Amino acid sequence: MIFTYNLQDERIKIPQKTTFKDHNILERKNIEKWVETYPEILGEELLILTTEFDKFDKTSERLDLLALDQDGNLVVIELKRDNTGRTAELQAIKYAAYCSTLNLDQVIDLHVDYLRRRGEQAEREHVKSKLIDFIQNTEFEEINDRPRIILLAMEYRPEVTASVFWLRKFGIDITCVKITPYINDETALTVESSIIIPIPDAKEYLIQVEKKELSEGSQSLSKQEYLEFYADLVSKLGDRIPDTYPKPLPRNYYTISSGLSNVHYEWIFRGRPRNAFSVELHFENSDKLLNQKQLVRLASLQKTLEERTGENVIITKEWGRKWAKISIEKKTGEMSEELRFWAVNNMIIFFEVFQPEIDRLKKSGL
Repeated sequence: MIFTYNLQDERIKIPQKTTFKDHNILERKNIEKWVETYPEILGEELLILTTEFDKFDKTSERLDLLALDQDGNLVVIELKRDNTGRTAELQAIKYAAYCSTLNLDQVIDLHVDYLRRRGEQAEREHVKSKLIDFIQNTEFEEINDRPRIILLAMEYRPEVTASVFWLRKFGIDITCVKITPYINDETALTVESSIIIPIPDAKEYLIQVEKKELSEGSQSLSKQEYLEFYADLVSKLGDRIPDTYPKPLPRNYYTISSGLSNVHYEWIFRGRPRNAFSVELHFENSDKLLNQKQLVRLASLQKTLEERTGENVIITKEWGRKWAKISIEKKTGEMSEELRFWAVNNMIIFFEVFQPEIDRLKKSGL
């Protein structure tokens, strides 16, 4: 319930529920502009990337708004002024499918174009920094291929809500936001915005249940694969360089401390589905300048590392928001004996090439 309380006469007034149509509030001209200006209406902090996007391949369809959330996910926003009709969720799924191929560079370009259409100055490097700074997920590297969906409407037909509940069971992240207008007087509307799916009071619980249900099956197999794979690598590494190594966890990467704060070695699978494997040295201090200084010192060993490994060494000066890394990569996601040998042998080379210099960095206090 929405009500107002008068501080002078201490009376409560209940505003009358109305419709947007009755007050000539339009979907594109008004509601879209509200969300574009105040995306918090949708119940979370979002960065609007563009509006009325129609640059899809082989179709002229146009989505209302495209946004970025703080985990680095694309968010397709579909608006309906009145009720959703029977197929709003299907329409949004189509747009999400169209957007699923967008990478970070393309997202940067479309946001630059959006800002320039609004008459704003938009240099590409500045826009890139703006997007990366907005993302709070410290493991973010690239836009994934599973955009989220937010539906906004005054009324939801049961066909739509039933479909949304069913789709969420299969890992499709759809949020339904309801907006309800109330008339205060002749000059102002009060608009209530509320998330109805997932149910707010149970949101975190429901999301965890959905993730658990989704993980039971194929994902649990992947987790077991990672555990067994990294346990085998650690065993082989321990045979050649005895030490106490961390117990592997069911995830796609494994880290080994270098002894220098926030600098570590890492094995990691990349891609969805996985299609590459890397041996890496990470610089993950909260101080970007310190990461750069340490990288410069160790990047001087690039030629030596390439000679020892026979691989092209990749120097990534800006990774995530502040980090940096040095890596070599093998283009395969198959957990073969060949990959296991490659992973262990090259991790040992990383130790032998980098660790003496890392120890000197420790002594110098850098």
